Amino acid sequence: MTKFHFILLLTIVLTQSCSLAPFSPTTSGRSYGQGNLQANIGQANNNFYMKFGVGLSENFDTGFVTEFGTLATSALFFRYSIINQPTGLSWNTEAGYGSTGSTTLYYVGTTASIAFSETLEIFAGGRINNVSTDEADIDLGDYYGNVKVTEYELVYLQFTYGMNVWLGNGLGLSLYNTHFSGDELESKQDATFGAAFLYKI
Repeated sequence: MTKFHFILLLTIVLTQSCSLAPFSPTTSGRSYGQGNLQANIGQANNNFYMKFGVGLSENFDTGFVTEFGTLATSALFFRYSIINQPTGLSWNTEAGYGSTGSTTLYYVGTTASIAFSETLEIFAGGRINNVSTDEADIDLGDYYGNVKVTEYELVYLQFTYGMNVWLGNGLGLSLYNTHFSGDELESKQDATFGAAFLYKI
């Protein structure tokens, strides 16, 4: 992927709508690595997503995510790996932001992972989401995947755990469960399953 393609995709995501914070999880504590690109295409909470990121340094990544399906949303993300190892423990912190005329969202979180080898990694991460929206983007009382929103101003927790399996040639598969918790939303079930293809470019 060239810089032109990355800028084009960034322009597209910035013109997308926002509603809730992205459901798509961070699936590793490791950085992409300086100059490396990664694309994740998957499903989380009955929403489809595309996430594109680039390693600006050995420990710092940035990129964007766009989601569609039960609702449409998008955000920029920034991530720094405090511990960054090809095998063993890695740990990062992250922040994300998205905004339109009627919705503003931001989140902060952290993810830790343990890579047993270059092909198998487990991870767990938590995120605090803060969303201010209105009736233009959200219908109160409707379910969006596993969650029902009851207020336009909401703060909620998101916890994800799962595993990544790298199949070779830069292609991997991520499998995970996600939990949501907050006073301004309700969940139909305790957790929702998701999966994504991972592409190192």
